[in-house]
Amino acid sequence: MTWKLALINVKKRWQDYLVLMMGLIISVSIFYMFQTLSLNVKFLEEVIPTISMVAFIFQLGAVLLGIITVVYIFYANSFLLSMRKKEYGMYMMLGAKKKKIKQMMTIETLFIGFLSMVVGIMLGVVFSTIMSQVLLNQLRVSSNQYNAFSFSAVVVTFIFFLILFVLTAITNASKFSKTKLLDLLHEDQQSEKHRPNKLKTISLTIVSVILIMIGYFSLWHVKELALAGLVIALFTITFGTFLFFAALLPAVISAFKNNEKFSRKGIRIFTLSQLSFKSSSLSKVLGMVTMLLALSLGAITVGDAFNNYKEALIKQAPYDAVIFNPDEAVSKEMAKLEGKEERLYHIKQNNEEFYFLYDELREQPITMNNQTGFTLKAKPFTEFNEGDSFSTNNGTEFSIMSAFGQIMNPYTSYLNAPVYHVVSQSEFDQAQGESGVIHVLMVDDFEGQLDIFERIDTLEMARFDLEDAETSNSKFALYSMISMMVSGFMFMGAFLGIAFLAMLASSLMFKILSGAYQDIGRYDMLRKIGVGKKKLLASIYKEILVVFAVPGILGTIHVLFGLKMFELLMPEPYSHIWLPFVIFAAIYLLYYFITVKLYQNIVLKSEKNQ
Repeated sequence: MTWKLALINVKKRWQDYLVLMMGLIISVSIFYMFQTLSLNVKFLEEVIPTISMVAFIFQLGAVLLGIITVVYIFYANSFLLSMRKKEYGMYMMLGAKKKKIKQMMTIETLFIGFLSMVVGIMLGVVFSTIMSQVLLNQLRVSSNQYNAFSFSAVVVTFIFFLILFVLTAITNASKFSKTKLLDLLHEDQQSEKHRPNKLKTISLTIVSVILIMIGYFSLWHVKELALAGLVIALFTITFGTFLFFAALLPAVISAFKNNEKFSRKGIRIFTLSQLSFKSSSLSKVLGMVTMLLALSLGAITVGDAFNNYKEALIKQAPYDAVIFNPDEAVSKEMAKLEGKEERLYHIKQNNEEFYFLYDELREQPITMNNQTGFTLKAKPFTEFNEGDSFSTNNGTEFSIMSAFGQIMNPYTSYLNAPVYHVVSQSEFDQAQGESGVIHVLMVDDFEGQLDIFERIDTLEMARFDLEDAETSNSKFALYSMISMMVSGFMFMGAFLGIAFLAMLASSLMFKILSGAYQDIGRYDMLRKIGVGKKKLLASIYKEILVVFAVPGILGTIHVLFGLKMFELLMPEPYSHIWLPFVIFAAIYLLYYFITVKLYQNIVLKSEKNQ
């Protein structure tokens, strides 16, 4: 009987549970996707040499997602419990025991959790398939090793979320046990009145602003403060945000409400009263939503910024290909390159001593990179004379050694202590060692001719008996590694952003819709005294707009300051931020209109029935 009643309750409240499940399903699916991508060891070994890096990226994403999901599930279930308290009280009035009601609550929670896990894992399989194909395309490889359905990933996902749902069920049962029958019956009649104490409001507001400003300052000077700056910002901005809403939001709403010139126009007094009635509990939710929004928008923006940074990373290799004594097959591929500049350097090698012709280096100076932070300045190296020798043993600068290293054969092992001699033609002829010609290639469009460079790389690796790209120092190998890393961060950021956005939107929906049933009578009363539907709809739009806009604005400011810390990882984290901001705003706006529609269908349903 308890099972049947629990399932009937789920069916009756399916709209409310659907809002909860929407966030859960997205969370489960993306968590599963991260797990299956990181646990497909054979796939990663085949297509990505630096397996530990990509596995770490997706496991990091899973950990971040898991932490936020814990907070979301407990918040969402607390909303559901508050919506059902009166119903549970009625059951007790009819003779039901608390033990049976707790069993019913547990069944409902676990049923919703199980359904969310099943649908989420199925959706996760789809996400994983799409993600793997995109990664393969980004890395320009093919593989039959990938399996979108991973039993290990299913087990990890199932265990993690099962523990969460069991803990949630225990928490809800504990809260219910401590609630008195009268409180259950009158849950929907309890006002959230806010009687502001001016001194307390001013004090808390000042403290919250100071905390947020300290956090912003720490982020803005994160280069000097390093890890300490991140820790300071994490705590000060989080606590400052919650204090800001707790102190200021109810006070501001009350101030507008008490301003007769403003509040007496139309039915503004009703809209403000609605917000005032819910302001205390709204402030708690909006603090969490603001932080979720900052995480969501930040994850998407940073992921996109990493993608834009790929080009800057690749430019650190000044030459598109360096080939030592090309054979016939490689020469044919080289001939296919368009818009290329080719330089030839004659060289002699005796162990780790290399001889270059002075005249060739004068006519075709090698490129020296001077790097300050992320700023890379390339210039020709001309500060040498005939007879000079360069090595780490005689104090040669790293940038000069690196410049010579850039034109060494990228398909041979790294040199421990190379010595580079710049000599005349006669000295070159007398020098002992293996002679060769280095072909240095530069093209106008490297990425547009990747197919050719890939074939050259494959031929050279086979010629010099290299097992995988990890041991190669070619630009194509660098490009492949960077593409893998950037793609991992970009997609992790995008999917984390989607998950956080789904959870924050669900949290807002819960808070708004959980009070909708109590608002039916108020809207019905306004309709009966002659307030038109147009004005009622306008009031709904304005009330919900405030709830969406306030965390949206503050969360965006958090992101703008938060991006500053990524200057440690990339040169221009603020470049191209308009695109993720616009996409995020469009999705956020869509959630707003969906919430308005759902709320409208609840509070104005009596009008439809007449």
